[in-house]
Amino acid sequence: MNKIATSLVSENGSGAGFRSAYEIQITGTVTDGSGTPLPGVTVVVKGTTIGASTNVEGTYSLTVPDEQANGTLVFSYIGFATQEVPIGNQAVINVTMATDAEALQEVVVVGYGTMEKREVSSAVTTVTSEDFQKGAFNSPLQMIEGKVAGVTVSNTAAADPNTGPAIQLRGASSLRSGNGPLIVIDGLPGGDLRNLAQQDIESISVLRDAAAAAIYGSRGANGVVLVQTKRGKAGKVSVTYDGYVEHDRVAAKPDILSAEEFLERGRDTDRGDRTNWYDELLREDNFGQNHTLAVSGGNENTIFRLSGQYRTKEGIDIASDRKEYGLRASFLQIALNGRLEIGGNLSYRIAEEEYTNYGAFQQAVKLNPTIPIMDANDPNMYNTILGFDTYNPVQNLLARENGSDQEYAVVDISTKLNILDNLSTELKLARQGHDQLRREYHTSRASESITSNRTGRARLGNEKWVDYVLEWLNNYNTTIGNHNIEALAGYSYQESNNSGFWAENSDFPSDAFWYNNLGAGDWNNEEGRLGMDSFRSKEKTIAFLGRANYNYNDTYFLTASFRYEGNTKFGLENKWGLFPAVSAAWRVSNLPGLQGIEAIDDLKLRASYGETGRSGFDRYTSLARYTGYGRYQNNEGEWIQVYGPGNNYNPDLRWEKAISYNIGLDFTVFNNKLSGSIDAFDRRSSDLISEYTVPVPPFLHTTMIVNVGTTSSKGVELALNWNAVNTGDFSYTSSLTGSYTKAKLGTWSNDTYQADFIDLQDLPSPGNPGPAYRLEDGTDLGNFYGYKYAGVDDDGNILVWKEGIEGSEKLRASGNNIETSRDRDRTYIGNGAPRYELGWSNSLTYKGFDLSLFFRGRFDYEILNLYQMYYGLQGEASTNLLQDAYGRNDHIKSGKVITDYFLESGDFFKLDNVTIGWTPKLGVDQISNFRIYGTVRNVFTLTGYSGLDPSAVGVTGLTPGYGSLDVYPITRNFALGAQITF
Repeated sequence: MNKIATSLVSENGSGAGFRSAYEIQITGTVTDGSGTPLPGVTVVVKGTTIGASTNVEGTYSLTVPDEQANGTLVFSYIGFATQEVPIGNQAVINVTMATDAEALQEVVVVGYGTMEKREVSSAVTTVTSEDFQKGAFNSPLQMIEGKVAGVTVSNTAAADPNTGPAIQLRGASSLRSGNGPLIVIDGLPGGDLRNLAQQDIESISVLRDAAAAAIYGSRGANGVVLVQTKRGKAGKVSVTYDGYVEHDRVAAKPDILSAEEFLERGRDTDRGDRTNWYDELLREDNFGQNHTLAVSGGNENTIFRLSGQYRTKEGIDIASDRKEYGLRASFLQIALNGRLEIGGNLSYRIAEEEYTNYGAFQQAVKLNPTIPIMDANDPNMYNTILGFDTYNPVQNLLARENGSDQEYAVVDISTKLNILDNLSTELKLARQGHDQLRREYHTSRASESITSNRTGRARLGNEKWVDYVLEWLNNYNTTIGNHNIEALAGYSYQESNNSGFWAENSDFPSDAFWYNNLGAGDWNNEEGRLGMDSFRSKEKTIAFLGRANYNYNDTYFLTASFRYEGNTKFGLENKWGLFPAVSAAWRVSNLPGLQGIEAIDDLKLRASYGETGRSGFDRYTSLARYTGYGRYQNNEGEWIQVYGPGNNYNPDLRWEKAISYNIGLDFTVFNNKLSGSIDAFDRRSSDLISEYTVPVPPFLHTTMIVNVGTTSSKGVELALNWNAVNTGDFSYTSSLTGSYTKAKLGTWSNDTYQADFIDLQDLPSPGNPGPAYRLEDGTDLGNFYGYKYAGVDDDGNILVWKEGIEGSEKLRASGNNIETSRDRDRTYIGNGAPRYELGWSNSLTYKGFDLSLFFRGRFDYEILNLYQMYYGLQGEASTNLLQDAYGRNDHIKSGKVITDYFLESGDFFKLDNVTIGWTPKLGVDQISNFRIYGTVRNVFTLTGYSGLDPSAVGVTGLTPGYGSLDVYPITRNFALGAQITF
C-alpha cells in the first residue's frame, strides 16, 4: 500500500512527540460483466464524504486518510448491484459490477409516490432524461414528443421562443373545460413548465388512464403529467456544464407571385416599389444560446444539487426575443439515524419576452408587392396602409414594443418522519408564485397613432398568480408470507390566487417616455375616461385521498384508490365529489406452463377502471355576479359607473365526469431484447360544461353555463422497445410508439336543455364563408362542415352538390352565396383529428460516437388549407396570390366557398430530430465525462399537403386541422452543444 506523509504535527507544540499523518492512494478500474469500462460509477468510502467517480475509461483514483485503512469502498451505478469492498492493504482495487435484477426493475413516478414498474397495474409511461430528444426546445413537453403512445404534442409556431406546444392525451373530450392534462412538478399540482430548464428534468411520467389519474380528482380527466427534477447523489461533488448554441433557418415559405408576376396578372396597380414582404419580416441572423451549470454531491446524510441557467433566443421574425435567467436548488438532510428526512426545492427564474404578431405573416402573403415599406414623402416614417384587415406588417412589428417580464418563484419544504421501518408520515408545504409585468407601447410611427392623430399609446399591466399547497401523506407497508401490502392516506389543500391591474394612456408629448410616465398622456383627461382596471380571484381545493397496493407472490397485483374532493368553483350543492379507481394485473409469465418458455421473460395483463373530473372553467361561474356596464353622465354632468347582473348564475354547476376503462398487456421477450405494451381504452365523459342559449325571460341573459352533453373517446396504443445489438463497441436500440384514437360527441341535450348542434370556428372575413366545424349528436369531434365540391361551370364558378349528395343536382356558388341559400346543402366533409400517430426512435453507438434519429408521423385526417381557399383563387380581388391560383386552381375563377376541395390530406412522415455526438477519451482525471454533439430538428417531411408543413397545423381541441392564415414561419433548427462533468 502507498502511504504518503502529508504533515508532521507536534502534539505539545515543541519538537518532541511527533506523530505522522498519512494518506492512502487507491486506484482501480470498474467494468461490467463483459469487461466494458463503466464511466460515472460512484466510489465512496462508506460513512464519509470521501469519494470519486470513474472516468470514460472506467478508472478512478481515491485518496483515503490512514485512519480509514480498515474502511470499506462502496461502488454504485444505476442498473448494477451495489458492491462493498474492504480496503485492507490494497493499493489497487478493480471491480466487476454485476447487473442487478432488482435494480433493473424500473421505478416509475405515480401520483403521490413511486412504484416499481413490475407492480404497476394501470397505464403509466415514464421517459427519463437519457431518452429525451436532444436539441433546442421551447418546452419540456417537446422532449417527449413521440415517446409516449396516446400523447399528442402540437406546436403551430416552433420557432417562436415565447410559445409552447399544446398537449392532449387520448383525444379531445371537453367543450369548455379544456383538453390539456394536469401538470405536476415535484409533487406540486398546477406547476408551470416555463419555470423549468430542460437540463434540470430527470423524468416525465404520463398517467394516461383514469385509474392512475383519479387520485388527482376533478383535474385528472385529461390525464396527468408528472415532472421530476434532478437530485444530487451521495459521493464526490461533481460539476456539470450542459449547453448549446442554436440557429433557425426558414425551411418553407408560401410560394406567392413576384412583383412582376403580380403586375402581369393584373392583380392591382404598380405602386412603384418591389417589396418581398415575407422576407422583410425574417431575421436571418437569429441566434440562441443555452447554458446550464450544476453542482451536486453529498454524503449518506446530506445530499444537494444547485443549478443555474442562462438562455437567450431570437425568433425567426424581426420582433420576437427571449432572455431567461434561472436558479434551482434541491436538498435532502437525513437525521436521527435515518428516522428524519428534511428536503425541499427552491427555484427562481426571470424571463424577458418580446412578442410578435402572427397576423403580420398573413399580410406578407396578400399585400401588393409593389407597395413601399417607408413613406415616399418622409423616409423616416413607415408607409401607413389603410383598408379592411390590411396594414404594413413591418410597421406593425417595429413601430411598437410588446412584451412582458416574467418572474417565477417556487419553494417547497417537506419533512418526513420514519416512525417505524414500515410506517412514515410526511408533511409538505409549498408556495408557487408567478408575476407578469405586461408592457406595451405604440410609438408615434405606429399606424394607430397616425390614423388617430395621437402621439403614442402606452399600457402597463401586472398580474400575479400565487398557489399555496399543504399536503400530509402517510405510508405503511407490510409483508405477510407471499402477501405484500402498501397503503397511502393523505390530505391535500391548495389555494390558488390571481390578481392584477392595468393602466393605459395615450397622446404623450413625445415617444421619450414610452410606458414609464403614464400620467403624461392627455387621453385620460377626456370626460368619462378612466384608463385603468384591477381584478382579483381565488379558489380552494381540499381533498382526502387514499390508495392501497396489494401484491401476491409477485404474480397478482391490485391497486385501489379514492379522492374525496371539494372545490369552491362548483355550485352550492355540488362542491364535493368522490373519485374512485381500481386496477388489477396478473403476471401470466409466472404460470408453470410458461416459465419453461425461454422466449418469454415477462408477461403481464392489466385492467383498470377509474372516475375523474374536469374543472377548467372560470371562477365564480356558479355564483350570481354583478358587473360594470360602462360610465354614464347624469343630469348634473357627473360620470357614474353603472352596475347590473352579469350572468345567469347556476348553483347546480359541477365538474365534468369522466369514466375510463383500460385493458393492457406488458411484455418482455427474447432475453430482454424486446419489450413493450399494448393498451385499449374507452373514456366516456358526461355533464359537459358548455354555454347554452336560454330564453329571456325568465332568464336575464341569453346564455348560461350548464352541465349538459356527453362525449366518448376510444382507441388503441402500442409501445415497443428493441435492444437489437449490444456488443463491446457497437449498440443499436429502437423504440416505436403508435396510437389510434377516435373521439365522438354523444349527446348535446338533456331533459332541461335542448339543442341540435354547435357550430365552431367562423372563417375570417372578407366573404363570410361561415363556420368550419359542426358538433352534432353522434358525430366525431373535429368534423368539418361545408359543401361537397362538384367542379366548376363554364365561367369557372364553383359548383356544389345539392344536399351534399354526390351525383344529385349541382348548385352554382358565387363567393359564398349558394343559389338556393340553403344550409341543408352543407354536410360533413372531413375530419381534422388524426386517427393514427406514430413515433420511431433509433439510437446507435460505436465506441465514442453516438447517433440518434427520431421519426414521427400522423395519418388519416384532413387539413382545411385556408391559404389555398383565400389566396389560391383568382376571384379574390386586389390581393397577392399563391402561384397555385394560376396553376392547380386555375380552373376556378370565382371566390372562396367552404368545400371539400380545400380539404387536403394532412398525412405526413418526417425525420424530426437527428443528433450525432462524440465522447472522446481525454485522459484527464479532473474530467469524468466530455461529450460534444450536433442536432438538426425538422430535417425533412414526406407529405402530399400543399401548405408549408402539416405538423405545424394544430390538431388538439375541438377544431383540429384548421390551417390558419396566421402561420408562423416553418424553420429548420441547428444546434451545437457540449456536456462536461468534472
